[in-house]
Amino acid sequence: MPRTLALILNLALGFGFACSLVSADAPAVADTDSDAAKTTEITFFGESKLTVPADFEPAEKGSRMLDYEFAATTGDGDDAQKARVTMMASGGGVQPNIKRWQGQFVGGDPKAKKTEVMEVGQWKIHVVDNNGSFADRMGGGPFGGGKVVKKEDWAMTGAILEHPEGRLYFVKMIGPGEVVKENREALIKMLKSVQ
Repeated sequence: MPRTLALILNLALGFGFACSLVSADAPAVADTDSDAAKTTEITFFGESKLTVPADFEPAEKGSRMLDYEFAATTGDGDDAQKARVTMMASGGGVQPNIKRWQGQFVGGDPKAKKTEVMEVGQWKIHVVDNNGSFADRMGGGPFGGGKVVKKEDWAMTGAILEHPEGRLYFVKMIGPGEVVKENREALIKMLKSVQ
């Protein structure tokens, strides 16, 4: 009986060692798969698509006018700060909307305030960067009433995606300047993914 027990123990120990070798050599598939799984593809105008970065977390929409809302984050734990990333179809023309967005900020760094145009496939994308003291309208939407709260050291990277047929789609990231600056590259990459 002791000899049988010793044989069983040897087999069990050998099996455990073999398992540890297999798990140590197993490829880390989760890294690429999990990142790919986290990206979100949104659709608009029934046929157009944008790939939202994995770092942008889905958020509750702050207005019924919005199609989608995400949160871009900088920092961890108590130090974490967030910016809103909002998406919606709209109208009113490209230049009047750019002017309105620019008018929402006072002061700031003039060198960081700029507009540029990118062409991606059939889309013309107008990118607007702004910073300074932001007039945040609480309630009532962008054109309605509501209390205005000044947010200091804020920034925005906004984009108007202009379809050849004239349809406009707005993508805006707005929040503390540091958050917008850190996540701007990811937003531009998302804009370039438009199909």
